[in-house]
Amino acid sequence: MNLNLFQCQNQIISSPSLFPGRGGIFFDRDGTIIQEKNYLHQTKDLELLDGVISGLQKLKTLRMPFYLITNQAGIAHGFFTEEQLRLVQIFLANKLRESKIEFRAVFYCPHHPEAEVLKYRSNCFSRKPKPGLLYQAARFDNLNLKHSYIIGDKLSDLEAGRRAGTKRILVLTGYGPLEVKKIEPSQKPDFIASSIDTAADWIIHSEHRRN
Repeated sequence: MNLNLFQCQNQIISSPSLFPGRGGIFFDRDGTIIQEKNYLHQTKDLELLDGVISGLQKLKTLRMPFYLITNQAGIAHGFFTEEQLRLVQIFLANKLRESKIEFRAVFYCPHHPEAEVLKYRSNCFSRKPKPGLLYQAARFDNLNLKHSYIIGDKLSDLEAGRRAGTKRILVLTGYGPLEVKKIEPSQKPDFIASSIDTAADWIIHSEHRRN
């Protein structure tokens, strides 16, 4: 199958290109779309979270493209390879396609500053909470990040969104119940959702109000 799967570009961008076009919806993967499993790398361990399919089907009505942006430090630490990641992503894409849901592209960062695999040892600008993956997606599709959203279960996901200028939703799946207790005033998300389904309701309401 054709899968738009892109490794990060690992370059510093001083500011995003401010495209005048449409916004997009960015999702973290582990703990947000699928069950959090420590360094997941086998398709048999992949499980969609409750509310993901129903929420994504709601969001499809907005005709905003979906993007997956994910840190994959397990590659840097030698727990799995980029090829194994690709196979997992194909499996996930096929699973979502059964419900007529497609992600426009997947952007991943395999780097870590303390990587055991030397070629991945980098303090990469695309490793969340840095915003490089969002900027890369914006260039890929001429996205207006100011009209975009990011959904994640970690404050690092939301910080990447803050730096890129998106609206930010913390979802209380994965690490979300622990992360919500750590929120500082400067980290306050635009919305806290129990699931992707409730996040979808908020985004739809926000878009209808904006338009």
